[in-house]
Amino acid sequence: MVSTVRLYVDASYATAVMALVGIVAGFATAGITGDTERSLQVALAMFALTGVVLAIRLWRITRKSRLTANGAPPPQM
Repeated sequence: MVSTVRLYVDASYATAVMALVGIVAGFATAGITGDTERSLQVALAMFALTGVVLAIRLWRITRKSRLTANGAPPPQM
């Protein structure tokens, strides 16, 4: 039960970060160009791009933990 709640909290944080990045990018674009249609496009693109970056980050974290759980040595840094 606790892991399910944690999953929902983490997903809420990720959605909030995606929305914040999209809103800031949209307002910055509107301030620079004055074009509201372009700012909406930039805001949606940044929302999606942030989602992709967070998904790749999550994939790499889970992949790394799975490799170390199977007995492989931890990666050298």
